[in-house]
Amino acid sequence: MPVISSFKQHQIVWVWNQTTPSLRSELIAFWRDNGAIPDPFEAWRRTFEVACVAVNAEGQIVGVSSVYCAYSVAVEASYWFYRTFIREDSRDMGLAPRVFACTYEQLALAYVDEAQAPVGMMVISENPKLETAAGIRVSQRAGLQHLGRNDRGQSVWHRLFQP
Repeated sequence: MPVISSFKQHQIVWVWNQTTPSLRSELIAFWRDNGAIPDPFEAWRRTFEVACVAVNAEGQIVGVSSVYCAYSVAVEASYWFYRTFIREDSRDMGLAPRVFACTYEQLALAYVDEAQAPVGMMVISENPKLETAAGIRVSQRAGLQHLGRNDRGQSVWHRLFQP
């Protein structure tokens, strides 16, 4: 699977639609061991949504991005809804934004000629740290635009593939 970017000692690998049984097992263990997705069935299901994997110099998974396609009634368009999880001891400043950028760049190219394809990426901010002034700046630097809050009070951001 192709390395599409590097960040400090990490490599970011594009795995969209390429997960193998071995990689799925690693992802399930990664989420379980780090308290991200404790339910084994939900973790297995999510392995089919993984877009990028960040690995450290030892080849261990330290971060994952995943996307699923859904229609946003609020914006009346289909989006790739984005999620990411970075292992706590690997949350270097900049790794999560780089994983987001890699995911965005790859998806923007993947379906560029398909009129029915999602128009961009949508991010529902579940991490309270992203609600701080610094977190908002990080989101804005990633090209995200704030759309408001959902019914659970979480910030909703998007970035279109073509402005």
